[in-house]
Amino acid sequence: MASLADISKDDTVVEVGPGRGMLTRVLLKHASYVIAIEKDDHLYESLLDAFNNSDGIALIHQDILESDLGQIIPDRAKIVANLPYNIATQLIIRLVDQAHRIDSVVVMLQKEVAQRICAHVGDKAYSYLSVVVAAGFDASPGFLVGPNNFFPKPKVDSLVIKLSPKMSPIPPTDTDVYRSVAACAFGQRRKTLKNTLARLPDMDEDTLDKLAEYAGIHLGSRPQDITPEQYYLFSKRYKKFLRGAL
Repeated sequence: MASLADISKDDTVVEVGPGRGMLTRVLLKHASYVIAIEKDDHLYESLLDAFNNSDGIALIHQDILESDLGQIIPDRAKIVANLPYNIATQLIIRLVDQAHRIDSVVVMLQKEVAQRICAHVGDKAYSYLSVVVAAGFDASPGFLVGPNNFFPKPKVDSLVIKLSPKMSPIPPTDTDVYRSVAACAFGQRRKTLKNTLARLPDMDEDTLDKLAEYAGIHLGSRPQDITPEQYYLFSKRYKKFLRGAL
């Protein structure tokens, strides 16, 4: 994971959920500074003991989902983590709004979740999560990690992926509407967009036709046939419509 993240002695690395510090030790060998964020009380105390005499590391006892990411993640930091499955999706969605400040993200996730994040239009795994992450990152798969590499063994495979910030991510001020549009579309993925997007607040048939035409969306398509760029064009116009600016 450290190799995939291309960590050097110039880098600050943020690790989420360091656990007993196995990956932390590797990161310390390659990075200039490591910020390790651990929620669990017992594990945090163990980490304090394990890294008591270590330089170049800060241990933070917090729940990352309740933290201000703008404060806890330094500009140009690299994030490397074996993420707990129960927080992975929520955290990555929150990281999208920080994409303009982050150098890269390399994380290990449940295989199925990782595949959805990395999926493109036309892929079976392409989903709401694919569209949301694409607002800030280009996602690419790294390598598979089987259950035998863990104790206790999980019942699923894991996949390490890399998220690279886009040159022009969707501005955080636009992501709420963008996500609402994608959520509405994928909420009933077997139905056509004419049926799903019509359920957006204050939407009417005439406006829907105009927004779809602007975004190059055929309303007879299904949500998995539409690119993130098209969803963004639609959502920008929809945001103007909600403000009465169309």
